[in-house]
Amino acid sequence: MNTGVGTARPRNPEGALERYSDERWNRVIDVNLNGVFATLRAGARLMRPQRSGRMIVTTSVASYLCEPAIGSALHGCQGRRGAPHACGALELAAYQITVNAIAPGFFVTNIGGGHAKQPQVQAAVSKVVPMHRVGFPEDIKGLALFLASPASSYLTGQQISIDGGWTLGVAD
Repeated sequence: MNTGVGTARPRNPEGALERYSDERWNRVIDVNLNGVFATLRAGARLMRPQRSGRMIVTTSVASYLCEPAIGSALHGCQGRRGAPHACGALELAAYQITVNAIAPGFFVTNIGGGHAKQPQVQAAVSKVVPMHRVGFPEDIKGLALFLASPASSYLTGQQISIDGGWTLGVAD
């Protein structure tokens, strides 16, 4: 992994465009695009007959923030993931079914082999996040509860970023 500025944040060399394997590409697309489609389809099959429901999918700020550490495949499918949830929202709105997406920024998870758990990675990313910290799964809870509740009954087809201001730019 590189460690200089421009290369200041640790990057997975296997995520570089020229080194990205077909197997890795297909796995990321299968999980992140096909998985969302299958989830929405299953939800529609259950919720349309009852004429109500809430669907929440997870996308990523990678759908509109290019971050080389993430890699090409994730950007490719994240950009496309907006379409299934938005199209689902349009199709299901008349049935009082909402479909929204939570788009996390940099969160400490096991995704990507758990590199986000490394203190040096968190410190580097925190420098460019206006809130000066990375996200943790606990940070998503409130938004997910809101989207699942009656309080969001008139909100559909939206992708809501939860990223500590990362997509706004560097504040200081």
